[in-house]
Amino acid sequence: MTGTGEDGRAWGWGGIVTALAGIGVFVAAGPLWPFEESDLVDNAAMVARLDDTTMWWAFTTQLAFTLAALGAAVFGAGLKRRLERECPAGSLVPMTAFMGMLLTSVMSLAGCGMGTEAFHQIRMRAKSDPDTLMASMGQLGTYGWLWTGLLLTAAALVVAAFRQGAVGRWIGVVSVVFGLLLAVTQVTPFQYMALMVGVPYLLVLGVAFTFGRRVPA
Repeated sequence: MTGTGEDGRAWGWGGIVTALAGIGVFVAAGPLWPFEESDLVDNAAMVARLDDTTMWWAFTTQLAFTLAALGAAVFGAGLKRRLERECPAGSLVPMTAFMGMLLTSVMSLAGCGMGTEAFHQIRMRAKSDPDTLMASMGQLGTYGWLWTGLLLTAAALVVAAFRQGAVGRWIGVVSVVFGLLLAVTQVTPFQYMALMVGVPYLLVLGVAFTFGRRVPA
C-alpha cells in the first residue's frame, strides 16, 4: 500500500442503497401477485384481480430498480478504484469486480423498463389484452431480479482476499458463501432468486467498505 491520503468511502453507500432498493423490490412484489391458484389458468381472471393499488406497486418497483441500478454502478466504480490501489499492477480483479456490479446495474435498468410497462398496462387494463398484460407482469418478476453478475464480483473478491491480500480474508469467506448461493440459482431454474442472495451480500459489502478500516490511498 502506498500514498499518504485515505481511500474515500462514500462509494460504499452505493452498495447499501442497492441492497435497500432490493428490499424495496421484495416489499413491492407481494401486492403485484394478488392471485389465487385457480386464477393461474385464466389470464382474464388474473387481470380482474388487479386494481389501481397494484398499478402503484408496479411504479414502486420502477423507483426501486432505478435506485438499485444507480447504486450498483457507483459501488462498482468505487470498488474498482479500491482494488486497483491494493491489487498487483495488471491484475484483472478490479475490472472483474466492476463488471459484476455493472451487469447488476444493467439488469436493474431492465427491471425499471418492465415496471414502466406494467404500470401503464395495469392502468389501461380494461383495454389491454390479458395475455399480453400478464406476460409483462411475468417479465417484471424475472428480468430485474437477475443479479447473477454478482458472481463475478464475488469471485474477484475471493481472489483479492486469499491470493492478493487486497481485502480482508473475512470478505473472502463471505464472498465464497454468497458466490456459491448465486451459483445455485444458475444451475437450477430459479435465476431470479439471485436478487434474494444479492441483497444481503451487497448490504454486507456496503457496510464493510463504508464503515470498515480505512485504507491508505
